Amino acid sequence: MSRQLAPEKLRRKIDPELFEFESTSDIPPLRKPLGQQRAMKAIHFGLEVESQGYNLFVLGPPGAGKHSTTTAILEDLAKSGQVPPDWVYVYNFANPAVPLAIELNAGLGEKFRDDIATLVEQLKSEIPKAFGDELYSKEKSDLLSAGHDEKTVIFTELEELATDHNFLVQRTADGLSLIYTHDGEPLSPDNFEKLDEKEQQKIQGSRDVLQDKLRETVRQLKRVDKETKDAVTALDGRVGLAAVGHEIEVLEEKYNNRARVVEFLVGLKTDILANIEKFRTDGHDSKYSPLPFMPAPEGPDEVLKRYIVNLFVNNKKLKTAPVVFESNPSFHNLLGRIEHTMQYGAFVTDYTMLKAGAFHRANGGYLVLNAREVLLNPFAYEAMKRVLKDQQINMEEVGEQYRVVATASLKPEPIPSHVKVILLGTPWLYYLLQTYDEDFHKLFKVKGEFALDMDCDQEGMMSYAFLIASQCAREGLTPFGRDAVARIVEHGLRMAESKEKLSTGFLGITDLVREAHYWAKKESLQLVEPRHIQQAIDENIYRNDYVEERLAQMIEDGTILIDLEGEVDGQINGLAVYGMGDYAFGKPSRVTARVYMGKEGVSNIDRESDLGGPIHNKGAMILQGFFGARYAQKVPITFGATICFEQSYGGIEGDSASSVELFALISAIAAVPIKQNFAVTGSVNQMGQIQAVGGINLKIEGFFKTCKMNGLTGDQGVIIPESNVKNLMLREEVVKAVEDGLFNIYPISTVDEGMELLTGKTAGREDVYGDYPAGTINAKVVARLERFTRQWRQLHIE
Repeated sequence: MSRQLAPEKLRRKIDPELFEFESTSDIPPLRKPLGQQRAMKAIHFGLEVESQGYNLFVLGPPGAGKHSTTTAILEDLAKSGQVPPDWVYVYNFANPAVPLAIELNAGLGEKFRDDIATLVEQLKSEIPKAFGDELYSKEKSDLLSAGHDEKTVIFTELEELATDHNFLVQRTADGLSLIYTHDGEPLSPDNFEKLDEKEQQKIQGSRDVLQDKLRETVRQLKRVDKETKDAVTALDGRVGLAAVGHEIEVLEEKYNNRARVVEFLVGLKTDILANIEKFRTDGHDSKYSPLPFMPAPEGPDEVLKRYIVNLFVNNKKLKTAPVVFESNPSFHNLLGRIEHTMQYGAFVTDYTMLKAGAFHRANGGYLVLNAREVLLNPFAYEAMKRVLKDQQINMEEVGEQYRVVATASLKPEPIPSHVKVILLGTPWLYYLLQTYDEDFHKLFKVKGEFALDMDCDQEGMMSYAFLIASQCAREGLTPFGRDAVARIVEHGLRMAESKEKLSTGFLGITDLVREAHYWAKKESLQLVEPRHIQQAIDENIYRNDYVEERLAQMIEDGTILIDLEGEVDGQINGLAVYGMGDYAFGKPSRVTARVYMGKEGVSNIDRESDLGGPIHNKGAMILQGFFGARYAQKVPITFGATICFEQSYGGIEGDSASSVELFALISAIAAVPIKQNFAVTGSVNQMGQIQAVGGINLKIEGFFKTCKMNGLTGDQGVIIPESNVKNLMLREEVVKAVEDGLFNIYPISTVDEGMELLTGKTAGREDVYGDYPAGTINAKVVARLERFTRQWRQLHIE
């Protein structure tokens, strides 16, 4: 028969003397991850490989410290990286719908923007001032006078020739016309018809000569007008460039090693000359609009606006390569946005409304994203993949591809992408993407997987100490004594359900540190003690155990039936863990079995009513295999049996109760009663071996609470798989009860061991003939089954 566990097997105590410091204030606040050597090596590998596609997916359970650990590694690695360049967008004078992207050294983008802003201010003030100068007015007046004089000479020649031929040159709305005069008076058409034919021919000949001269005169007048206008335009250009030309030349010299900047400055100069008249202050309102809803003609402000530099990405303040975490990775937050403003009832935009996204800010460095958030945001995941595949960042309207009618919009030049993307997520998301996204393994070639636990050796325990010291220093918390650190290490063992492994649940540890600090601060103490750790744990349980307490009350008042004394055939106390999201607890449940003659075999009521999950159903079906292998070697199984979790009204999952169901079934068939002062947990295989289960500490403590509530008798206890002994990290209260002989824990490895404990009777071993010793449990099972078979045959023969 299995022996009960000694108290020292129920919990591992950590000796504070293992730590060479008195408090966490004595050790440096190093930012060391909790274990994760495998993940760290993978992360370093992925970050240092510069080839395309070597982006990372860091996976692990929530609260494992993926973000903090990855960020710490990135910030450290970024120190050796170069500060990326600035990016600016400027107006494209050749194609305004495609703003130009210009790359500049970090900090130079701001200078370039300010230089152009200064130039624009000079344009606004100096050009109007230059056109208001008397010298300009005189020179322009001279040009216009010279043109007027030349036109007068040309026109005078035409008039003199016309006079010689008795013609008058008359100005009309259609231009110049020739009118014949007779005796100084215009000749009417009727009088012209009265002239003889010879005279008419003479007049017509003179008209033809003058008509040729007229056409020549018109051509000369237009030439003079054009030359005068060109001269005035050239004068305007000279005056305008004289006002700001030197400043533009200075900028061209300053940025002469930046071809695209020089190209922009050349276009700017050309555009100034093309729009020079819009800078003049001649008293006319260039913004006048004939109708209030019609856009006004382009004025100087509109012209000047396209000279402004949009400082798109400013890396002036960076000292290292950028590390960017985007908490809301929407399409626009990743790729940037093209903003719009309302003007005359329509949405309009221009290149100055381009705003950078996370990819732009992280360009030349690292971008950290939460995989779940990326997948939840429409279009964001595909947009991210497109950047990684194309190696460039294209800004576009997210809804453009879904519009029925195409609308004019900006198509900014793409910016080359040199970003290392790190996705953070759960294993489930990682393997889901690996399975269903054909591009995923091409773009995220490196997997950094966070382990659930680490070795509880000196290095592992010091990792806890460094974590606590770092958190205390960073958040201004009360230092922890080494005995308090030892208590937190013990809690880490419990979180991992192991005596040899520490949990890497970063979030759970840091929350416990904060809450323990709170209780120490309430007492105005300078050091956190172990009792504050325990108080923080107890208070957290109290805040969350309302449902557990209600169920306990229902057991106490008899609403939920649980027997803790006596013996009953086919009835046993099973143990289950109830998960409430942020809190879990163990609770006993009554399991019953009933048998009868038939051919149905073992029927699980929970499975038949669709309350059992697939793993639970598998465990139930294993019972059939075990029974067939052990008890149906000589005669076929001819019985029916039902097994049920009593008063269970929700889903049941897991196979940790399969041994419980088997014990109840054997008890029912053999008519051997089971002691109700025991509770059992453990899964079973077809060979009759008891296998380890999860939540072992919560299950034991759940039954302990029930027994304590009804009074500890000393013979109560829990039967667990022997392979779960290494997972025991029970609460001090349970350990103390075992020490005082008030509670017991028994490990078993086979079904027979469990039945002997539960019934106090010998299970019996099979001899060479396949028979069991008389009076043993197995012999009674065989006898009952053989009786069922004989009765079945007799009924069917008759």
